[in-house]
Amino acid sequence: MNPAPTPETRAALLALLDWYVESGVDLALDDAAHDRYADSARAPVTLVAAPVPPAREAAAAPRARAPVIAPPDEAARAAQAAAAQAETLDALAAALADFPHAPFRDMAQHFLFSAGTAGAPVMVFDAAPGATEESSGEAFSGLSARLLDNMLAAIGRNRDSAYLAYAAAWRPPGDRPLTPQEMAIFAPFARRHVALARPQALLLFGETPARMLLDTSEPLGPLRGKAFDIRCGEHVAKGYVFNGLAAILKSWSLKPTVWRDLRMVAAALGG
Repeated sequence: MNPAPTPETRAALLALLDWYVESGVDLALDDAAHDRYADSARAPVTLVAAPVPPAREAAAAPRARAPVIAPPDEAARAAQAAAAQAETLDALAAALADFPHAPFRDMAQHFLFSAGTAGAPVMVFDAAPGATEESSGEAFSGLSARLLDNMLAAIGRNRDSAYLAYAAAWRPPGDRPLTPQEMAIFAPFARRHVALARPQALLLFGETPARMLLDTSEPLGPLRGKAFDIRCGEHVAKGYVFNGLAAILKSWSLKPTVWRDLRMVAAALGG
């Protein structure tokens, strides 16, 4: 019989588990390969619960159903269909919140869809909520968001005259970048978001929004300092690519090019 773990060993194991979760590990593997897609397609095993005493029946919670794992291509097609059916921003938010194949949806604490004023001429797309937003439950509330507010003020805008959104409405584990497969799932919702919000100018911060809405794999450098026609449904917006907000916050050497691009946006808006 193995001896019981000491408090120090237990604490170390719990810390290791927390590190795995923050790194995005959500599945334990063994030495044998498994086809998880095939496993999820099989009929679920019905579990018979023990009888609940009459006095506790009202307090018994329904049993949660394990999510179905879909192949990436299938999940992306399902996302296109779900996003296309939304006729309003509220309907789109509900469709995304309930989308069963959304990456890391069940690992985050909060669903954060947007902030600011819907229908404003300027729309901002950031990649995803960060640690501050995750802990507070308020979209665009961290240090990067304060930087964004200052950038908007530089072109005569604020949250009353701008609409702020995320490419992914949940914080990725460990703030890691989205994979190409995850971007393919979130992209239909992002494009429908633009089609319904109908902005005049679209500011894309970081590689994730740029790749999703420009449908490109180019790095940020060649995309900077240009205006792109971004068609989402029947709506066309002028798109402008910026470095990610976190990168700008960490490296003020980017400030001159950021200022140049903001002035380009202001000129296009007539400011």
